[in-house]
Amino acid sequence: MPVATVQNKVEMARMFAVHKHGSRRRSLDGAQTIAHLENVVAILKDHGHDAQDLLASAYLHDCLEDTDTTLQHLIVRFGNPIAELVFWLTDTYDGNRMSNALKSAWRLSRAPWDAKLIQMADIVDNCRSIRLYDQAFAASYLDEKRQVLRLMAEREGPALMQLSLFQRAVAVTDLAER
Repeated sequence: MPVATVQNKVEMARMFAVHKHGSRRRSLDGAQTIAHLENVVAILKDHGHDAQDLLASAYLHDCLEDTDTTLQHLIVRFGNPIAELVFWLTDTYDGNRMSNALKSAWRLSRAPWDAKLIQMADIVDNCRSIRLYDQAFAASYLDEKRQVLRLMAEREGPALMQLSLFQRAVAVTDLAER
């Protein structure tokens, strides 16, 4: 199948994610995975971020971690720019939780700007669920996400810290701490 055209790229990514995630439900709240992906896209749009590659990548951001999708699938179907953003957002798990979280924070702090935007929207949505459904896990999860945001801010400086999306992600991780 050819690389998606601009006109249908976001909808193609959405449909691909629906197909790949199927009826899979999130462990936190029992919602279908697509609901989380829709929330991430909505958060990006709410903060004025609506570039087609960005939104397509937001729909696909969990595909490499959670499905049988390969990077090659994404390259062929959506092209290098989208596949690269998804790659930057994909965690690997090959150590203990603390070292995996630190590797993730290092990677995301160096990620392209659009990957950072998707990650911040992901943090906002996930923190809502964490606060409501898994208080026992919340403390460590929120510490990990505050570390990601701190390293992003150190790398990007005021340009990132002045974004409403960054401020919301910080506020949600701080609110969830209380």
